[in-house]
Amino acid sequence: MTFVRKSYSEITDSILSQITRGVVNENFEHVASRVKYRLGYPKVKDIVSVNGIMKGAPFMFRKALDYKLSGNMLEWLRDGEKPDSRSMFTVYYLVDVPSGITDVNPGSVTRTIVESVAMEIDYMYAQMNQVYNSAFIDTAAGKSLDLVVSMLGVNRKPSGYAMGFVTFGRSNEPSSIQISSETSVYDGRDNYELKNTMVKEVKKIEGQIDGKKTLFLEGNDFKLANDKIVWTSGKKPTNGSVFSVDYAIYEKLPVPVNTKISTYSRNPENIKTFRTTRDALLQKTPEGNWEADVPVMAMVPGKEGNVFAGSITVTPKPVKGVEYVINKKDIMNGTEIESDVELRDRAKRALEMAGKATLSSLRSAVQGVEGVTGNVVVIDQPDGIPGIIQIIASGGDDVDIGKIVDDTRSAGIKVEFKRPDTIWLDIKLSVYVAKGVDKDQVKNRVDKAVRAYLSTLNIGDAIIVSQVIKLALNVPGVVDVRDVTINDSPRNIDINQDQRGTFRSIEIFLEG
Repeated sequence: MTFVRKSYSEITDSILSQITRGVVNENFEHVASRVKYRLGYPKVKDIVSVNGIMKGAPFMFRKALDYKLSGNMLEWLRDGEKPDSRSMFTVYYLVDVPSGITDVNPGSVTRTIVESVAMEIDYMYAQMNQVYNSAFIDTAAGKSLDLVVSMLGVNRKPSGYAMGFVTFGRSNEPSSIQISSETSVYDGRDNYELKNTMVKEVKKIEGQIDGKKTLFLEGNDFKLANDKIVWTSGKKPTNGSVFSVDYAIYEKLPVPVNTKISTYSRNPENIKTFRTTRDALLQKTPEGNWEADVPVMAMVPGKEGNVFAGSITVTPKPVKGVEYVINKKDIMNGTEIESDVELRDRAKRALEMAGKATLSSLRSAVQGVEGVTGNVVVIDQPDGIPGIIQIIASGGDDVDIGKIVDDTRSAGIKVEFKRPDTIWLDIKLSVYVAKGVDKDQVKNRVDKAVRAYLSTLNIGDAIIVSQVIKLALNVPGVVDVRDVTINDSPRNIDINQDQRGTFRSIEIFLEG
């Protein structure tokens, strides 16, 4: 039987009608082959009304034309209208029950008691309605939906932590440490690795040639390469003799795992904190700085941890030797917990995965991998060759995706997995600002709005110029936006189905 919830007013009116006028209502499920329905009370005086569903819409059925009272049963007439099959209908009828209660006005004892009871019954109906809806995938929500889809082997994807890279660095060389008289035996090899790494310079090498103490010269006899002494065509120690090396190394400046870094804000609630996920050492860059690009992860899951390039600049607990910290690229891959709508859609395709061989089953399988973000593109016969399927996805671990693909694909089908090609996006626009408005504040808001739009692009999504204009115009204080170009073009940027647009730079020119 289909569950139908009664409202509070229906419950109250039903109880009051039964007490004062002897009116009772009962619900029945209409069965096409059934003509008579027995009412609950034996002494039925008359049927007041019958309401139900006919042709998908509410309908009040007509006495003597659609139905009649037959003893204590409702009888549907052959030529009359009838409710839809398997739909619910309600019969209101009078019973021969005398009652001396007539005062049911608001505030009366009778009405107060009835309303109190009706409130509890209404609460019970609400609970029953929730229990009923929790049994079906289309109406279940939250924890109930998790339990329903678990029968299909589907679990809700948790929120993902934003992850990226942060650069720790310093502009000046670290201090040096002197190493004296490190000895090695010359055995004819061309190179000898020094025991310490990050060698700054070799001060002196002494050894013996034919029993005489000899000083070897850098450039003539040896050179320093990758923390190794490389003997050249000059003098060399006697084979089997000992030579000693005096050299200087740079002080090692480590960035320990779990080092905390954060964004800057005067309001503590707006600070976003990250931690490093592995140890790292500062190394000299071709530009002369000392830096280390260290993988980091947000301390809180979800989009709350997403930050734009240049936002992470603070080390709450300073790291020895580090002068600055900054994220050179956006970190925007934090994802929220899978919504009920997304989980329902994925669960409905779970049975397709069991059947395998379909494009939708492969897509659903890859979307279920933890860390996979955005849409998943599945291309059948990318080069016109039967039996080849190409999958393009962002996020997730390559090993996990490869395993789920192998478990899902059919025998004889080759699946090629690849990451989307990156199309770098450089945005330029002129913003006209109203008088008396803080231009720097307007510029920052436009910058954030455009970056946020670009960060939501999925694989194959075109970049729309009008969308950039709309976002900029929505910023308070902006009166006009002109000369918008993307990669030096005033037109929309079309993206292929195996590509993804990724923000690189934005230039905002203020006018007015």
